Amino acid sequence: MDKAKLFFILGAGALVIGGTFTAGLYSAVRENAAYRVVWGTLDEAKTLYEELPNLRGTEPIHFLEPARYEGSGVTVNTAGKDDLILLSGFIDGNNRARLIRRDGTVVNEWELSAHELFSDTSFFRDNPQTDWNAITHGTIITPKGDIVFSFESGGMARLDRCGRPLWTTPDVINHHSPNWLSDGGVVVSGGRYVDKPNSEVPWPFSGPYWEDLVFKYDAEGEKLFEKPLTDLFIENGMEAQLTATGFFGTRVNGEFHLNEVEELSPELAPDFPMFEAGDLMLSLRNRNMIVVTDAEVTKVKWYRVGPFIRQHDPDFQPGGTITVFDNHSDQSLDGDRGGGSRIWRIDPASGSAATLYGGRDGQRFYSSERSTHQIQPDGNIMITEAQSGRAFEVTRSGQVVWEYVNRYDADRVTWLHDAQVYDPAFFSVTSWDDCSADPA
Repeated sequence: MDKAKLFFILGAGALVIGGTFTAGLYSAVRENAAYRVVWGTLDEAKTLYEELPNLRGTEPIHFLEPARYEGSGVTVNTAGKDDLILLSGFIDGNNRARLIRRDGTVVNEWELSAHELFSDTSFFRDNPQTDWNAITHGTIITPKGDIVFSFESGGMARLDRCGRPLWTTPDVINHHSPNWLSDGGVVVSGGRYVDKPNSEVPWPFSGPYWEDLVFKYDAEGEKLFEKPLTDLFIENGMEAQLTATGFFGTRVNGEFHLNEVEELSPELAPDFPMFEAGDLMLSLRNRNMIVVTDAEVTKVKWYRVGPFIRQHDPDFQPGGTITVFDNHSDQSLDGDRGGGSRIWRIDPASGSAATLYGGRDGQRFYSSERSTHQIQPDGNIMITEAQSGRAFEVTRSGQVVWEYVNRYDADRVTWLHDAQVYDPAFFSVTSWDDCSADPA
């Protein structure tokens, strides 16, 4: 080959490479269609690679966290009680609800499989490819052993004590833990993507957004009621709370992140003269806000912002107070910036607030997401530290008298979403092992 032809080929190649590089730089700067296609493909490839352990069933990557505590299973049991504890989380390789004795003995267990309960999971906000892509929250239970639970941004289900489905809520996105209504029905949070033309989207939002809703179901799983939170705020003149950040765009994970709805029971209503039986308490994580409305979710009767940060699980308590799990999320792994999570007691009448546990020396615990608490009749508190895979009970003085660690391996744990204490007398079940055609 003569030198002229060789130089021509080399020069042409350099021009192609240079042109491609220049086009790439231009595409990156402008983030045009070519850039989005290339980087979108790379992102998808990266996601697929990261998902391989999950898809192969070798490692549940979405549920794993570094272990912060020693031991496995029940590690402390000095409470001197004989009650039962209902755990829910990713336990022994799958989403499960497990009823145990204080010593860890399993009384009953339910496997919570999205794909067994729903023949079509495409209505989930993120269609789970495997059961390890579907995440549950807390579980509630009846005296005869039926449980009700929901998958995160998916469907809700009721199973009998033998794990047989009684009903499901297909095509309706529910999320977070359900709660019982006084009539035997269920109240739960849910969501819907609103993508109407801008002229139909409620002010102050300027485009499509993720709406949070309150849903009520009867005991048979029939939907009775739904109410969007944006409507509630606008109807009550609370546009200022919707625009407090000065940001009019919309968030992918919602403006409110409604993570709890709880009814004020007829038994507790006399302790709350400012409220009525049937009123609902809502926890709005993204607003650091707790709201109490009427039963129809039309009137805001009371609300409070803070001192809790990205809170979960507010509960009405005897005596007219509200307790809440304050995640106190601070964007650190261990809560080092904000001092960890804590349990607050709020008096809605006086406005006073007091810390019951956490935020003190020797009381450090932390979960930036999820988590629950339960005040016992003797004043003890059962606390679920979800991302640490831990549940523990403390006395009024702060002593840990029971602990459970949801161990995965030597260095890691899996999420434990909820732990609730039940007196054995609560249950009418005579034999948990009896799974006849129609167990009593």
